[in-house]
Amino acid sequence: MEQIKKRIFYIFLLVNTLLWSLLASLRTVPSFDSMEAINWGELISFGTNKHPPFSGWLMSGFYHLFGDNNFVIYLLGQLCILVSFIFVYKIAKFFVSEEKAMCSAMILETCYCYTYYYFTDNYNCNIVLYPLWAMAIYYFYKSIKDNKIVDWILFGLVSGFAFLGKYQIIFLFAAMFVYLLIDKRDLFKQKGMYLSILVGGLVILPHVVWLFQNDFFSFGYMIERTHAYAGNLPIILVKLGHIFFPIKFIVGQIIALAGCIVLYGILAIHARNIKFKNEDGNKSDKIFLLTIFIVPILLQGLMGFVTGERVPSIWGSIMLGLGGLMLFYFFPINFKETTYKYFIKWICAVIVVSAAATLCAGYLQTNNIMFMPIQKIEQDINRVWKEKTNNAPLKYVGGDGMTAFPFKHFNVQKPKMILDTFGYKNPWINHQDVIKSGAIIIISDGQYDDGENIVREYLPLLPDEQNIELIKYDFDICNILGQCSERTIYYSIIPPMK
Repeated sequence: MEQIKKRIFYIFLLVNTLLWSLLASLRTVPSFDSMEAINWGELISFGTNKHPPFSGWLMSGFYHLFGDNNFVIYLLGQLCILVSFIFVYKIAKFFVSEEKAMCSAMILETCYCYTYYYFTDNYNCNIVLYPLWAMAIYYFYKSIKDNKIVDWILFGLVSGFAFLGKYQIIFLFAAMFVYLLIDKRDLFKQKGMYLSILVGGLVILPHVVWLFQNDFFSFGYMIERTHAYAGNLPIILVKLGHIFFPIKFIVGQIIALAGCIVLYGILAIHARNIKFKNEDGNKSDKIFLLTIFIVPILLQGLMGFVTGERVPSIWGSIMLGLGGLMLFYFFPINFKETTYKYFIKWICAVIVVSAAATLCAGYLQTNNIMFMPIQKIEQDINRVWKEKTNNAPLKYVGGDGMTAFPFKHFNVQKPKMILDTFGYKNPWINHQDVIKSGAIIIISDGQYDDGENIVREYLPLLPDEQNIELIKYDFDICNILGQCSERTIYYSIIPPMK
């Protein structure tokens, strides 16, 4: 019977990976974050304009390895989720039975972070950190449990790459440090922990050097993100930001796990046996799970309390992988054979319903980038470029990422993207060559009033006397039913300097 349950778990992992990859492949355009990651990897750099470089290396390498096929973009995002599920299961086996460990991973299917969020964003730094977060917890627990050098080394390696994935991993490191102070202070005397710090430090060293060389300008993105959208809120909430934003963030995590909580409640009612505390688990394990799960969420929310700035709820998605385990461990159910079968039926239903709901939510929209007629946009703009430049090769594209990235991604000439660096220097672009070769700068409708200034921000060496013409371009975005909405962008052709 145990072998059958394992096969069911493996089938779940396979079906889930293929299903969501195939659903995402129905898009006409990959997500903005996915295309941006490909560009980051092509920079051959130890840093980007927003995040550490690992997500770009991984995506760009994977994408080009398999022949620049868009399907591998969606597959890689799902492989990240697959690995995170596997390591959640491996972590859970330390604390609950094999059966409950598998269920601790499968119940995450009810969390939108692993379904709809993946469908809309496909691949980004958050999704890359899903498996690295779980792997770091797994090797950390193995290290403190067995105190083997090989585990400490693996923990250091995973931690280093997790930091190169997204800086947010420092909240997990802080939680681990808190746990050691509370329950494992003797490990501060062991060489294994310091070896892991050394290994992790060596992994991130090139990026740290890059940050110093480039004035830490990737940190500017985090500041920019916390300011974004705050203006849409009532002024009273903005003024109460020190209280409102952290509460909003924590409530957002509870909402994200609502599906897990509801399904677990249904299981408890079916089993007719639930405890509200785990009397069997040892104290050290309880402290470990509570610290590792709760402290990072609280610390992330604390950023909003300290700064009074917005903390996007989706940042917490990285931290929710142990949500199912927390339910199975702290609110144990008498898991009978019938309970397991009942759970599997519900998971099958969740997969079908979440896939159908995602299709409806995604494919009925008429304002989503995923349905942008990018081939027609590219052909029309390329034609104007050729007319105005006497058929010169297109080497550079810049501007609003929602349109410029797809344009660059599908363009057969594969121009280089001039990334938005929030006013900081751009170490990946030879600006003299940009002026010499010319460029296309694309901006959104909302940027039109400041369009000339925006064009010059991307082309700082452009002569003051250079005429900048903003060409209006209208197009329709249509949903799967043929319903359309009109969108407008503007683009500027900067011809090569003679």
